[in-house]
Amino acid sequence: MRARKKKKKNLKQSRMYYAIVILAVAFLILVIKLMYLQIIDSTDQYSRQVDQLVEEVPLKASRGNIYDRNMRILVQDSSAAAIHVIPLEVKEPEKLAKGLSEKLNLDYQEVLDKVNKTEDDKVEVKNGVKKGDGEKVVAGIPEGVSFLDGTVYAVPDEIKDPDSAAQVLVSVLGMDYDDAHEVLTRKENSAVLIEGKVDNALAREIKEDQAIKNEKGETKSYNGIELIEDKRRYYTNGNFASYVLGFTGQDHTGLTGVESSYNDQLKGDDGIIYFQKDAQGNQIPSQTKIIKEPTQGKDLTLTIDSNIQMLAERGLKSAVEEWKAKSGTAIVMDTKTGEIIAMATQPDYNLNDPYAISDYYSSKHAGDLKDKSKADQLSEMWKNPAVSFIYEPGSTFKAVTASSALEEGVVTPDTKVYCSGSININGVTVNCTGSHGTQTVSEAIANSCNPGLVQIIQKLDPALFYQYVYNYGFGKQTGIELPGEEAGIINRPFDGNGEINLLDYATFSFGQGLATTPIQLLSALNCVVNNGYYMNPTIIGKGSSQQEYVNNQLNGPKQIISSDTSAEMRNIMKNVVAENSTLASLAEGYSIGGKTGTAEKFVDGAYNSTYYVTSFFCYAPVEDPRYSILLVLDEPDPSAFGGTSAAPTAINLMKQVLDYMGGQTDSDTQIQQNAITVPDLVGQEKDFAVKILEEKGIKYKLDVKGDGDTVISQSFPAQSVYDPNTELVLEIGSQSSENGNKVTVPDLNGMSIQSVNEIVTGLGLNLKVTGSGFAAEQSVAAGTAVDKGSEISVTFKP
Repeated sequence: MRARKKKKKNLKQSRMYYAIVILAVAFLILVIKLMYLQIIDSTDQYSRQVDQLVEEVPLKASRGNIYDRNMRILVQDSSAAAIHVIPLEVKEPEKLAKGLSEKLNLDYQEVLDKVNKTEDDKVEVKNGVKKGDGEKVVAGIPEGVSFLDGTVYAVPDEIKDPDSAAQVLVSVLGMDYDDAHEVLTRKENSAVLIEGKVDNALAREIKEDQAIKNEKGETKSYNGIELIEDKRRYYTNGNFASYVLGFTGQDHTGLTGVESSYNDQLKGDDGIIYFQKDAQGNQIPSQTKIIKEPTQGKDLTLTIDSNIQMLAERGLKSAVEEWKAKSGTAIVMDTKTGEIIAMATQPDYNLNDPYAISDYYSSKHAGDLKDKSKADQLSEMWKNPAVSFIYEPGSTFKAVTASSALEEGVVTPDTKVYCSGSININGVTVNCTGSHGTQTVSEAIANSCNPGLVQIIQKLDPALFYQYVYNYGFGKQTGIELPGEEAGIINRPFDGNGEINLLDYATFSFGQGLATTPIQLLSALNCVVNNGYYMNPTIIGKGSSQQEYVNNQLNGPKQIISSDTSAEMRNIMKNVVAENSTLASLAEGYSIGGKTGTAEKFVDGAYNSTYYVTSFFCYAPVEDPRYSILLVLDEPDPSAFGGTSAAPTAINLMKQVLDYMGGQTDSDTQIQQNAITVPDLVGQEKDFAVKILEEKGIKYKLDVKGDGDTVISQSFPAQSVYDPNTELVLEIGSQSSENGNKVTVPDLNGMSIQSVNEIVTGLGLNLKVTGSGFAAEQSVAAGTAVDKGSEISVTFKP
């Protein structure tokens, strides 16, 4: 009896033991499964849950504004729309793709592909599937299908052959073919970007064109179109300072200019809207949205003065056209600080439409653009020649040679050199522009005498001279805050004995055999006249956040030559202007010194006597320079020289700068300090345009045409100087209206021929001039809308 009880007890204990073991194993399996789901597979699980239940819509942050040195706004954001399409909601894909491609000038097939985009996230095909069946499905559809925890998933965008894949699901899982095919080809249920930065009026027009209505005429849907608030960068004056400012891409990120180099400061932080959606992916209206507000970027202040920039661009464009040059660059620098007050290049491009290559640019750069793709052509156009154009400086470099020799004491301004019209170096003849005979070093520089400079450089130890060249900044980037800067080229050629090649060293004296950029050369020559102090060029104002003012270094700016040598060089270069009757006449009444430069271009391995680069450096006042200017013309007419092509424009610009900065009023070409520049408003929304005009204090009138609210034309062209006694007329309409090719004729009464020509041609009209003096009569009344290309006859009277 006792043994039987003991046996029962042991059996009971065994059963409990096995039960505990089974429970422990089950618990362990459960723990492992939970660990797998929560740790190993958590990311994928969470991703699927978020995608199924939460929709994210980005909120683009406004970029910071960009101002000139006088806090005049140059760049700001304007409201725009980003056109998205939700492919799952598209009912008529061909109609949608056709409308979008035509209205936005996009490729039809590319738009159609986006409209028909299939889902690229996992979607559930069927749950409760046995392991064996799941493995068969994966084996039968090797790409785009997975099996996990009894559920078959598919990524439609990865399915190569939906028809065959659907047959597998039918045969293995017993699904209906249509249901299987639908899930394997399911369209994307999230917004797909078609085009950003679209004008609001145009975006609304596109959306309305796609409206699908019911029998009662009520709108059922907009064929999958969704408009999301976007930002568009607005450049107040279009082409103004295009190479300095740069522009942004579709993602609102800076691509060129300071928009690129200071993108981190300007861009701000984007926000996000989160909202809950149902099983079909539709937003649940009753749910509260969670909004992470965007943070606007920081503002940026430049050293550019808008009025001087305008003067530089106008003067440079005239020089380029007069001398039929390929391009031109003009830079105005504050001699004492290195601040860039103006940096102009012609031809330029429109920052509000940076992907359009103008006919003017194409005609000037036909050789550079030939046989290149559109992308390469645009890349060529966006390069900033002021920092990227590499060329031989020619005679402007003679100031560097002379200052180095004077500083070392190997010559004085009165040291005699001789020019017979040429000089022989190692059996090679180096010619001069004339036979100057015996002359002083000062006279040799003023005469731009090559043999004279050769004799000067021969007195300098090559190693020592090259050190001066490096100290002046040649052969390295200046560090100006603009992208794409080149370093230039400094060669130190040696002969067969390992010695410096004397011929190459000799030609180095007059700027041949090295390559520089305009900003590099200006900085070096500025140092020559600035008591020998090299000032790092800067385009960013002192007040801009995150800007360390480059010249306020612990040890101060670097001094290359003494103030005495600098004073001697200033007097020498003063004679370059004073002893040239043409230049002296241009500079009459102003204390201006300078140096001309004319250099043959090195083309296909040899110097070409057809292609030149002409240039002129000037500074003023001579006794204590405040401003330095370098003007460069690339490939002007073969008859051009630095003194005939670049110098007159540079001297005239210097006079205007002195007048403007000094507050003088005796120059008929100057712009007053309180002048207002007319902004480029064509293509902007009415409300935004009005805001800009009110900010600038410009009187305006709206001429409304039709139902649109976009600026179709303006009565004064961008970058012209606003006359407070006039009224700017904005024509308001639809971008697609018939008025899109029309402009409103302004009131020209009392204006000079030059002003009338700028305004009329700026509006795309042709001007016919009769008489001289000031406008007294015009053939088309002010306020009349005419087609672009129409002729306007204006009679001028004294």
